[in-house]
Amino acid sequence: MAASMARACMLPIICGANRRFKSNNSSSHAIDVSFIKRAAELADKSAGFTSPHPNFGCVIAAGAAKVVGEGYLYAVGTTPAEVQAVEAAGALCRDATAYLNMEPGDCHGEHTAVSALVKAGIKRVVIGMRHPSEHLRGSAIQALRSEGVQVDVLGEDLQSDVAEEALKSCLLVNAPLVIRASSQVPYSVLKYAMTLDGKIATSSGHSSWISSKESRCRVSELRGRSDAVIVGGNTVRKDNPRLTARNGGGHMPVRVVMSVSMDLPEVAHLWDTSEVHTIVATQRGARRSLQKFLASKGVEVIEFDFLNPRDVMEYFYECGYLSILWECGGSLAASAISSSVIHKVYAFLAPKIIGGKGAPTPVGELGMMEMTQALNLHDVTFEQIGPDMLISGFLQPIHDLRPAIPSVSETTKIDPALNPYESGIISFYKTWDPYGSFSNFSPHPIQVLDENGNYVTWSTVEHYYQAHKFYAVQDPAAQECFQAIKSAKSPEEAARIGRKMQRQRPDLVRPDWETVKIDVMYRALKAKFSIYPHLNSMLVSTAGSVLVEGSPHDLFWGGGREGEGLNYLGRLLMQLRSEFLGESSASTKNPS
Repeated sequence: MAASMARACMLPIICGANRRFKSNNSSSHAIDVSFIKRAAELADKSAGFTSPHPNFGCVIAAGAAKVVGEGYLYAVGTTPAEVQAVEAAGALCRDATAYLNMEPGDCHGEHTAVSALVKAGIKRVVIGMRHPSEHLRGSAIQALRSEGVQVDVLGEDLQSDVAEEALKSCLLVNAPLVIRASSQVPYSVLKYAMTLDGKIATSSGHSSWISSKESRCRVSELRGRSDAVIVGGNTVRKDNPRLTARNGGGHMPVRVVMSVSMDLPEVAHLWDTSEVHTIVATQRGARRSLQKFLASKGVEVIEFDFLNPRDVMEYFYECGYLSILWECGGSLAASAISSSVIHKVYAFLAPKIIGGKGAPTPVGELGMMEMTQALNLHDVTFEQIGPDMLISGFLQPIHDLRPAIPSVSETTKIDPALNPYESGIISFYKTWDPYGSFSNFSPHPIQVLDENGNYVTWSTVEHYYQAHKFYAVQDPAAQECFQAIKSAKSPEEAARIGRKMQRQRPDLVRPDWETVKIDVMYRALKAKFSIYPHLNSMLVSTAGSVLVEGSPHDLFWGGGREGEGLNYLGRLLMQLRSEFLGESSASTKNPS
C-alpha cells in the first residue's frame, strides 16, 4: 500500500538568508518566552482523552503583558485554539500579541485560525515552531505577514538562550508529529519497569508487580497518549495483559501483539474487542487455524512477509498513527532498538532486588562488545513517583526543523515542473495530511434535513454517520446513544461511542443499516461539499485522479493494506465529483 500513498515532495533547502535575525538579548525575550511556554503547556491539556493529534495552544496578551485570552485544541475536528483565545479576549484582541506553540495547521484549504487572528485585530504573533508537515509549513506565517501582522518565530526572528529553551518545550509537546514528519515512522516510546539489579521478572517469569501503584497510573497515562500499545507473544502467554488506559472513559489505544510463530493462547484478555480493537502482526502463513479463530473473535490479523519492527512501524505510519508505546519484553525491545524505531525510553526503577542469573532484563542482546558502543540518552529527566524513580530520555534527538522545507506553493515557485503528489492516485486519511479535508473527521459542520423537513446541524460528517446507525430505533438506549453521538465533543469520540455500542449492543443498530449506510454517508458528504465552496473546488480539482481513503484497517470505506479494500468513501467522493463537474458543465452550456 505504501506505493499508493500520495506523499509530499521533500526539498531540504535551507532558507537561512531569508531569516531576520535579531538581538541575542535574553532579557528582551523573557516575556515572549514565558507566554510561548504557557501556550505549550496549554497544548498538552487534551492528551489522553482523544486519539493523539497535533497539539495547539494559544495565549493572547495585551497591555502590560496581561493574559486576556487562552485556548487549546481539544481534538481534531473541534474549535481551533486561536479561535477559542480570540473569543475569550473579545475586544481586547485589538493591537494585542498572540503566542502559539506551533504554526497553525488548519485542515487543507482552511484558514480559520489565521482569519480569527486577523479579524480580531491581533498586531503581532509569536510562533514557537514552524509546522512539521511540509504541505503546511510556512503557509500560515506567510498568510499572516501578507495581512500586515508582525510574525516572529523562535530561533529565526528571536534568538537567545531563553528562546532556545522555549523552542525545546514546543518541540517536546509535539514530538510525535515532528518525529513522524521527519522519520516516516510513528513516534515510539519503550517503557519498562525493573528492579535495582536490572530485572523485569523473577527467574520463573513472574513480574506482577515490580513498580508501585503510582507508577502504574503513570503508565496508564502514557497509554492514553498513544495510538497503539505493542507487546510480544511472550508477554501475552505469561502476563495475559489487558493494556487498557484507565483515564475516565477517554481514548484507549489499539492493542498490538507481534508474534512470528502465532504461538498464542486461544483465551486471552486481548481477544476481547468489545472495548477496544486488537491487532496481531505475524509472519505470512503462521498458524492459519488460529488466525481464523482470532478473526472470528473480532481480532485483526496482519501478515508480513518477514515480521520485524521496522516494517510494522512503516505500516502504522501508513495508518496515520502518531504515537506508539512499546511494553514488550527484552527480545522484542532489542529488535526494535536495533531497527532504530524507538525514539524515547521510560524506565521505572523500583527499589527492589530479586537476583537470579536467569531472570530476564528489559533489553535483550544488542551485540555490543565495548562500552563505547553503548547508546546514550538525550534530554534525560528524573522523577520520583511513589517509591520508584522514573528515568526518561530520547534515544534519538528530536530533529531541528529550522532549515525550512518549502510548502507546496513554494515548491512550484522553485520549479513549476515539480509535482508534489504521485500522479493518478490521491490518498487521504488523517485531517492534518494533504487532502485531509476529504476525511469524514474534518472540522466542517453540516446541515441535513430531518424527517420533518427541518435542517439540523451536525458537527462533522462522522457525527452524522455514527448517530444514524441508531436512527428511529424505538429503544430508549438507542435514542440515548443517538443523542450522545450528536453531542460528542469531537468526531473521534462520536466514532468511539458509535462503534462501541455497535459491538456491545448490535440489537440497537437499525435493521436496515447494512443496506442504507452508503446512502447515509453520501447524504452527509454531499451536504459538506455543497456547503463549502472551497471544498467543492478542491474536490473538482482532482478530476482525472483516483481518490483512495487510506485506512488499511477499514476494508469497506478504506483502501485496505494491499489495495484489497472496497474504498467506498473514495468511490462516493468520485461520484460527487462527477456530479459537480456535470452541474458545472450544464451551467456553462445553459447560462442563466
